[in-house]
Amino acid sequence: MDESVLYRLKNLIDHSIISVHKNQFKIGRAATNDLIIENNPYISSCHCVFEFDNGHVYIRDTSSNGTLINRSKKINKNISSLELNSGDIVHLVFRKDETKSNIIYQLDILPISNSTEQKLKRKLSDSPSVSQNNTKENLDLSNTMIIDTNVEMKRLKTKEELVMKAGDDMEDILTCLCCQDIMSNPICLEPCLHAFCTDCYNSWEAVQRTCPKCRVKVIGKKKNVVINGILEAYLKAYPHKRPTLQAIDNTKPKMKTTTNTKNDVDRNGMYVNRNNQFNNDTVEEDEEMEDDDDDDDDDDDDEDDGHFVLLMAAPVPDGRFACRQCPKNGFVNTVDASNASIGYQCHPGQKHILCQCCVQPMPDRLVDLSIHQSCEICHQFFCHMYFNQCQRQGCLGCLNQLRNFNFAPRHLNNLVNDNPVETQIVQNYLTAHRFGMRELFLRCCQLLDQKEFTCSSIDRSTAIPSTKVVCYKCALRIFKELAYQYRAAMKKKDILPVALRNRENCYYGKQCRTQYSKPAHAQKFNHACEQLRY
Repeated sequence: MDESVLYRLKNLIDHSIISVHKNQFKIGRAATNDLIIENNPYISSCHCVFEFDNGHVYIRDTSSNGTLINRSKKINKNISSLELNSGDIVHLVFRKDETKSNIIYQLDILPISNSTEQKLKRKLSDSPSVSQNNTKENLDLSNTMIIDTNVEMKRLKTKEELVMKAGDDMEDILTCLCCQDIMSNPICLEPCLHAFCTDCYNSWEAVQRTCPKCRVKVIGKKKNVVINGILEAYLKAYPHKRPTLQAIDNTKPKMKTTTNTKNDVDRNGMYVNRNNQFNNDTVEEDEEMEDDDDDDDDDDDDEDDGHFVLLMAAPVPDGRFACRQCPKNGFVNTVDASNASIGYQCHPGQKHILCQCCVQPMPDRLVDLSIHQSCEICHQFFCHMYFNQCQRQGCLGCLNQLRNFNFAPRHLNNLVNDNPVETQIVQNYLTAHRFGMRELFLRCCQLLDQKEFTCSSIDRSTAIPSTKVVCYKCALRIFKELAYQYRAAMKKKDILPVALRNRENCYYGKQCRTQYSKPAHAQKFNHACEQLRY
């Protein structure tokens, strides 16, 4: 055994062992750390510091998300060093639903060897002693200046080292959680005061009005002069960190937009100066997205559908991202041989795009029309068809041809126009004929291909609409639209129970708002009809 080893860190994921010889051991994403962890968006530039002092090991957190000790105590920047015991388990990243992102180490403190004790004694003997000729006054003065030899004398850090550390910590603070890059034109959210890029949050806000970090309901947003001042000072000190404006690629599909001069976003909620092409006008806000911080709490999102729109659509620089096909990653490609991505390897400087389901990068190959990486309706990016399997746990296929989708049962509640009465009529019909929701969906796709049904988001001139490549959320919205048409086309004799066959049509039809607030009204009148009164 190497007697110079102070303690060991055992990786509980890949079972590798790291022997630590230094009194201070840093772990993080930046190249200045002793242990560098790349390609993990939950690791900060300098995530944490292990400190060794006279046989005791302490941990100090310097991250944004915090560090979890023994799955019971979470420490953050506001907590001073915490002493660890041998056998303690340290979770640098702990996420219940993304186990592949977890980083877990177990501490093994080695007993102090004889050689180490001799070194300490040698330091004690080498300390200057008091001569016999000293006076009593000098002796008393010297006794007050004796230095504890158990405490290691640390050399003073140079100005350059202090500047580098400040730069790394500041970069971590000024990094946008959404795009994982230095913030551009940052804004602060109220009431949580978390800061993000203006365009990143605008794309998020088009989906739901919560903070991307803490999920607090956002009641306002405004510029923060303090953060903007710090950002400008940082970019002056580190000009190479300044975000570069991305050139607009004219070969990519475009959408007609109308400028909103108040927020500088288009009609789809996207920032005008970016090449973001979303269309979320009709996207419902009934799904909560998981926390980006370490998921160490006991709150599970009951409405997390596993298919959510996250943050950004513009290709991102390759400095912080490496995908499965990057040569330095060493990932074994297991995609299907029929997939167009087989055999592809990212070249130096390759631009990457983020899957909005698993938040993992993939190479930007949108120019090749035979490769499907985005929804043809909302134009957001997903990796299921490119890699043949999305890495998000519970993903049912975030991108696929419309007719190939399978929907989670909890998303089919109130399928017909969000009206439980009309939905129950369809379910009773399916039960009587021994059909399931999958058969209903395939039948609706068949009628859509035969031009008997229409869909507002699909051009009627499309040859085979059911083969259109869409995302899960758009497919679910289309299914609801087709299910309403299926209910409206049902004959009275097929309506069960019998008491619902002779109901009068509501004057406001499917546009009626009372059907949602008053169940008695939804029961009394038929709402599977068009609006007659305006």
